[in-house]
Amino acid sequence: MRPHLSLFLAVAACWLLPACSRDKPETAASAGSVREVAAPVLAAARRPVVECRSFPAAVESEQSVTLASKVSGTVEAALAREGDLVKAGQLLLRLDDRDLTSQEAGLRASREQVSREKQALLAKAGLARTTLSRMEKLLAQRAVSQEDADKARAEYDALTRQAEAAAAQEGAAAAKLGELAALRTYTRITAPFDGILARRYVDQGAFVTAGSPLVLIDTAAGGYELTAQVDESLLSGLALGQKILAVVPSLAKAPFAVAVSAVVGRVDPGSRTFKLKCALPDAVPGAEGPPRAGMFGRVFVPARTAEKLLVPEACLSRRGDLPTVAVAGGDGVLHFRVVKTGGSYLAAEFDGQTYLTDSEAFDAAGHDRFADILSGLADGERLACAPGAVLREGDRLAGAPK
Repeated sequence: MRPHLSLFLAVAACWLLPACSRDKPETAASAGSVREVAAPVLAAARRPVVECRSFPAAVESEQSVTLASKVSGTVEAALAREGDLVKAGQLLLRLDDRDLTSQEAGLRASREQVSREKQALLAKAGLARTTLSRMEKLLAQRAVSQEDADKARAEYDALTRQAEAAAAQEGAAAAKLGELAALRTYTRITAPFDGILARRYVDQGAFVTAGSPLVLIDTAAGGYELTAQVDESLLSGLALGQKILAVVPSLAKAPFAVAVSAVVGRVDPGSRTFKLKCALPDAVPGAEGPPRAGMFGRVFVPARTAEKLLVPEACLSRRGDLPTVAVAGGDGVLHFRVVKTGGSYLAAEFDGQTYLTDSEAFDAAGHDRFADILSGLADGERLACAPGAVLREGDRLAGAPK
């Protein structure tokens, strides 16, 4: 049995040795090959950036008024609809004024009665004055007693005072009529300027009380602002005329610069925020239409300035859970290096400065996201960025010197 076993082992060894001899040359050849890849190269650079905090905002008209009436009544007619362009002085609503009409009729009747009573009293006062004059002459001649003269004077004085009281009542009635005439104007709601009827709070037939809002009108002459409630910690860093970033997605996809028009320094104790107003430019870059009051937007308020080493997130790749970058050496050979990242930001360039925000408000505008590299990458090192391509350790950049 032993000779047969030895023969079998010898045959098996002869069969395996050629296979081993074939594998070794192929492995050596594969190890010696270097793949050349074409990939854009980006130089990592630390640069100063302005970190911004994002706050929701709303577009508001610079001139917007809510009209109300000083009288209560029923809406007789609604003569304009929401969205209509209205002219200054145009009648928008008419309230029922029959109550004022009846009051005016009663006051006119009372004034007429008082006026006639006054005329009668004036006539009696004139007669009493004549009698008094006659009694004074007779008293001087000692033809009448002092008591008769005093009675004549008292009657004259009483009639004079009654005539004056009637005149005062007549004046009061006239003043009341003027007041009712003024109130009648509040039953006719007219536009104070050329504008857009943004909202109508009541319809025909509705009963309204004095002081309740009826219509809201925005000016048609343009002029809009972005209004936001901003955290109180940023109050000291804002000033009138300062340029900051803003975006109104339904108006323009890309962010644009706005000027601070008002900083209301009073802080709301409930939310710990203050009101910030920014004037929209007359021509918003990339605007798809005119601004409208009520549109949603965001303002990006500068919080601090810092130096960051930013790398496009497209240049990062994952090895398991670890972020890595492909660093190109001086010979063009790629080496993968693990890096530690911080926040993820959107960036926008304005007036030579880079503004960063973590908001997604203008993410659809084609802006790249950037990762803040905290460690693992030095300033000035070159990165290979090829989104969608597969880069491997040891690849050489095409065209690099060997």
